[in-house]
Amino acid sequence: MYSPILTRRTVLGALSAATVVGLVGCGRDAAAPGGLDPVVYQLSWTHSVQFGGTYLAKQRGIFEEQGLDVEFAAGGPNVAGDANTVSGGSLVNISVADGVARANQEGAGLVIIGAQCQKFPGTILSLADAPLKTPQDLVDKRIGVAGADTPGLDAFLTTNGLSAADVEFVPSQYDPAVLTAHQVDGLFCFYNDLPVALAVQGVEGHSMLLADFGYNPMSQTYTVLRSSLEDEEKRSQLVRLLRADFRGWQLYREDPQAAAELTMETYPDAGLDLETQRKQADVQLDLMFSDLTDEHGFGWFSDEQVADNLALFELLGIEGADAGLWDRSILEEIYGDGPEA
Repeated sequence: MYSPILTRRTVLGALSAATVVGLVGCGRDAAAPGGLDPVVYQLSWTHSVQFGGTYLAKQRGIFEEQGLDVEFAAGGPNVAGDANTVSGGSLVNISVADGVARANQEGAGLVIIGAQCQKFPGTILSLADAPLKTPQDLVDKRIGVAGADTPGLDAFLTTNGLSAADVEFVPSQYDPAVLTAHQVDGLFCFYNDLPVALAVQGVEGHSMLLADFGYNPMSQTYTVLRSSLEDEEKRSQLVRLLRADFRGWQLYREDPQAAAELTMETYPDAGLDLETQRKQADVQLDLMFSDLTDEHGFGWFSDEQVADNLALFELLGIEGADAGLWDRSILEEIYGDGPEA
């Protein structure tokens, strides 16, 4: 089962040393087989097909072709991925733009060098027999949301000319039971997660993607220390790591079902089921690929996306961020000859 990025957003920006200790060994000083450079790649959540392209890059030997021995560090509710990169426990982590901006408010020194998602996967999930299709449909409705994520919904409402007074927020955990039991009219969750899980159970729902209505924080971002871009050895590792990862995601696009099957084979004890992983693998294609990635390459982000995210930060009360939070130089190096990594 895919786990919520939303919950993840509330922990990735925390720079508590207590959450970092013992998470992942840096590994860069250890010898790797065959003269490969050891690199720790911090994922944003527990293992699932959400990271299918990355798994394919590992299975097909693409990281090794780039001279890297890559260790995947799983995320989770008690793993602060941004903090792990700051501490030196990982070279790169998968995060989200507003979490990175908040971390930098505390002096983290992080920079976003690419983005896996072109669309923020947050959605309002409703039942098909009472669908919520537009922001205006939320007026006077009960919407389940985890308390820490209410500011994001507030910003979404503001973007669409509404206010928190127009909607009743019902504190809830990430559990579709409150929706199926009609305790709420909609649930703030993720497009490639709970809607898929309910569909597998035969429950038809309707998803209103927030990104389709102006709320599109950059998600699943490749996040590194700015100092790593200035270090010749680490920069070389980043170029090779992303080049291999991008190729893995291109393979994923060609055959998402192969990624689902590989996920099940590689992580048989992760509590996953094949049907759900297969459906999630297909659903993610809409989030991760776009006309922009077709033109420039997987992981690309535009100046317009940066400007939109900076405007969103203002709504979220995040101060001090500017366009320097993003750096496209690694992408430009990888895609110098076109959109194939």
